[in-house]
Amino acid sequence: MLSSPAYTLTPTPDRVDPLKEGQETAVDWDQYLSMEIIRLHTKTDDIPGVTDEQLKLYRKAAVESAEFYTGLTLTKQRIITEILPMPKRRPGHEYHVVKLKSASSDGIVYIYGDSRNPETIHITPNTRKVRMQSRFFYNPDMSNCCDPCAVATNGLRIMYRAGFSCADQVPAGVLLGILQFIAWVVEHPGDEVLSMRNTLSARGGAIIGTNNIALISGALESWRQFDPEAF
Repeated sequence: MLSSPAYTLTPTPDRVDPLKEGQETAVDWDQYLSMEIIRLHTKTDDIPGVTDEQLKLYRKAAVESAEFYTGLTLTKQRIITEILPMPKRRPGHEYHVVKLKSASSDGIVYIYGDSRNPETIHITPNTRKVRMQSRFFYNPDMSNCCDPCAVATNGLRIMYRAGFSCADQVPAGVLLGILQFIAWVVEHPGDEVLSMRNTLSARGGAIIGTNNIALISGALESWRQFDPEAF
């Protein structure tokens, strides 16, 4: 007895694109992590030597690091379109798993192109793996054979939304990791070599530890729980 698929599939009534390709919305990080919260966390609310411009630079670097380690889109919300490559044919398998370049923030992805009507697939929010039926790839279609983009999968494309629309949607653990990253940089501007063992001396010919800011600040431990594919 075959188990039910791990997603729901609904046809999109129109032949138009469900989302606007390439659309981007800027993110105001002053709403996510204001300077007041950052200064309270780093205990620099009464230290004039640490400027807002300096803290904004640290916050930007922390957000970029969080994107790298979590796979989430944090700097902006944007609509991403990808051309689906032809997977290797596996006889007897009804499904193929496609990995998106970014995580789908709302868990809704749209399959369109080819000569079929657009369809919607629901996956787990903030994940990148889409389980698709083999029929999407192997149904022959010669209506667009001259399009170079149609060579791989008959012009089949996938569209989804990446990034968060408001501060309330960003996981608190991600924000905490950003604060940890900023606090470490404020306390350790880089004018000394300091390892995780909190020592300035080199033992055994090498310094024990690491100067990876995400790791040494504890931010990585806060972020890794939001990457379901992390080891």
